[in-house]
Amino acid sequence: MQVKVDPEEIKRIKQELEALEKEKREIQAKLDELQKELDAWIKKRDEKNNEVKALREKARELKAKRDEVNARIQELKKNKEEINAQLDLLYQEILEYRTKRDEYKQLRRLNMPKEQIEKKIEKLEWELQTRPATPERERQLVDQIQVLATELEILQQADRFHQKFVETRKKIENLKKARNAINLEIKQLANQSQQYHESMIEHFEKAKEVKKEADEYHAKVVELREKVREVRKALREIERKIREYDDKHKELIAYRMVARMRSKKDSNFEKAVEALEKFKRGEKLTMDELLLLQRYNLV
Repeated sequence: MQVKVDPEEIKRIKQELEALEKEKREIQAKLDELQKELDAWIKKRDEKNNEVKALREKARELKAKRDEVNARIQELKKNKEEINAQLDLLYQEILEYRTKRDEYKQLRRLNMPKEQIEKKIEKLEWELQTRPATPERERQLVDQIQVLATELEILQQADRFHQKFVETRKKIENLKKARNAINLEIKQLANQSQQYHESMIEHFEKAKEVKKEADEYHAKVVELREKVREVRKALREIERKIREYDDKHKELIAYRMVARMRSKKDSNFEKAVEALEKFKRGEKLTMDELLLLQRYNLV
């Protein structure tokens, strides 16, 4: 096979190859710069997303604390309702005890203390039991003892209801104190709940703002990734052209070498050229043919 090789063509191909290599370096530099910028934006976006994650986590913690406090408030309100129900009953009881006490006090006929009445009853009973008396006197003594006993019973009943009145009033005061303590705790917890709620809202709002920034950064990442894909595509295209021109340049150099070696009548080189043609056709080569291709630097 005789191929005429123009030296100027080889020179032109070489110049084209050098120009493509230069363009490749420029594209690679642009790609490296874009990749560096892309990595920076990815880092900024990821940092913002991590900040969003931390803010939302903190907001959820605050919400859980707020809900826990609110649950305690509801429990205290329930306790307060129970106390109010007890107080309603005790108010009714204390009113009844006071009414009964006052009613018994109004039944009194003697302006005499309890101890004096008891002593007088004891004295009259002693006289009735130890001293002889006329029937009339005995009736008088019995009547006096009965009057005094009735008065004593009235006093005892009044005292009993008064004691219940006092005990009930004490229960009421204790329940009021307990209710006041609950009211104070509810107020404190309500303030705490409000603080948790406001802080929760603040963290959610901050997370929303930061998420907006993260989305803007992500948009920039998407934009840069598209540019990187375009530049990589251009790089692959220039590399493809370089391979084509490089193959063409090697082929022309090989043909020139063939021409030179043929001019020297080298029979081994002719065999190497035949082996090269087989190699290009994809045919299987012998070991000797491979050695010839390597000897003459044809592959």
